[in-house]
Amino acid sequence: MKKLPIGIQTIEEIINEGYTYVDKTSLIFSLITEGKYYFLSRPRRFGKSLLISTLKAIFSGKKELFKDCHIYSTDYRWHEHPIIHLDFTQILTKTPQELKDSLQRALEEIAKSYRKSIEFPSLQEGFGALIKQLSEGGKVVILVDEYDKPIIDNLHQIEVAEANRDVLKDVFGILKGLDSYLKFVFITGVSKFSQVSLFSGFNNLKDITIHPNYATLLGYTEEEIRQLFDDRIQKISQESNENGMTTNEQIIEGMREWYNGYRFSWGRPAVYNPHSTLNFLDTGRLEGFWFQTGTPTFLIEQIKKLPQSVISLSGSMAEKDELLDICNPRLISLKALMWQTGYLTIQKYNARTGLYQLDFPNKEVRNAFFGSLLKEFSGPESFNASFFASACRKDLDKHHFISFFQTINMFFANIPYSLFSKENEGFYHAIFISLLESMGIKVHAEQKTNIGRIDLVVELENIIYIFEFKLDKGAKIALEQIEEKKYKEKYSKKGKEIALVGANFSSKTCNISEWKAIIYSSEGKIKENLQSSE
Repeated sequence: MKKLPIGIQTIEEIINEGYTYVDKTSLIFSLITEGKYYFLSRPRRFGKSLLISTLKAIFSGKKELFKDCHIYSTDYRWHEHPIIHLDFTQILTKTPQELKDSLQRALEEIAKSYRKSIEFPSLQEGFGALIKQLSEGGKVVILVDEYDKPIIDNLHQIEVAEANRDVLKDVFGILKGLDSYLKFVFITGVSKFSQVSLFSGFNNLKDITIHPNYATLLGYTEEEIRQLFDDRIQKISQESNENGMTTNEQIIEGMREWYNGYRFSWGRPAVYNPHSTLNFLDTGRLEGFWFQTGTPTFLIEQIKKLPQSVISLSGSMAEKDELLDICNPRLISLKALMWQTGYLTIQKYNARTGLYQLDFPNKEVRNAFFGSLLKEFSGPESFNASFFASACRKDLDKHHFISFFQTINMFFANIPYSLFSKENEGFYHAIFISLLESMGIKVHAEQKTNIGRIDLVVELENIIYIFEFKLDKGAKIALEQIEEKKYKEKYSKKGKEIALVGANFSSKTCNISEWKAIIYSSEGKIKENLQSSE
């Protein structure tokens, strides 16, 4: 049984030390023989650094390292090229000057490793001089990992982010006139900031982020998991595990629900998160490994500024350019930000309209994202996720509305009053959705019908809940809207009970002040009429 390469990002260590390597060299061979300049965006912890390491080893001419890989049997010519490898996770980025100084030191170290001496009248001139001098030993390969980190890490102080963007723009602008010195250029990042000269001045850079041929370049396909990790899956199935999975197929099904679902091109297979998959195969526990590596603070801050924006995330539509390009760091689309960071993925594509439909990729991301968001609102000490999850889910299963809304209001009581002062109905609606989602309950917000839009639908095994919310207008008006617009007709053929629930948020008490509910049997007959006490 080979070792699992958890956290290992160098191809030499993975292959030489007996770790499992998911061979992507057939796709890499296509990259390096069919093009010259590339950009690839993928979420964090998705294997970008390992890809850069693999490219570096190939362009260093280390043929024997790949003797068990696809590329070894191709006609690739294993020439050694001088390589400039810039890893921005290792470069300081808190200020523009710190970025310049750290980047210059990195370039000087590269020059030193090739026994070159470079002067830096400016960072741009020094970078250009390094490329020209290295090209004396052959055309130069440039590999840049996480190029956008100086911008992403500083979105909370936008002036620094913009100044760092300008530094990158100046540095990479030199590449446009150096084509004759270059063999191959490959840039990775999370986001594509189009004003950086890589994407404006250096306009021959090919963006393969959603290219169908490279949709599975990073991440694991289910076929790869079944082929390479069968022994691990078998081991988990034979051992006692807390998830109650006793067969290989049950384990695959659990992994698929939790870690699969990332789709980077419509019509191509979805891939599993490699970091979470490896950790699951190591522990046998289905939990949020990827999310534990850190939630981008800038993403949470964006949502805290406009909480109601979470209402429309699941099932939202976006154009290709909206997903791929960020023109202005001050005006970042939340959908684009969440797609680029891996919190949303492509679910469908409408060729007629050119629109992509987005959703959360899997249970790991959905549960952890909303759980983290709720902690930001209520504070980590006051939020007990397991208590709310078990209590509210049990109440919904048994139609215990009184207990359910009491629990919901307990959560609202933990939110600082200052957050409510200038909010509207959408704020309460968003918090309600976040709370349900954090329990692992899949909700559908703003569902369209032929004559209206349903605020919220929750579908459980035996019952469907249709919620309508109002702010300071009364539960009766909310319930009447559900009935007048015949929202339940959309779900009447599912053979389940249907509960219509009108709820009123009070801006004075900052919670749900009253509710009314009607429960219909699966045959469409009224079973119960319920309401909160006056």
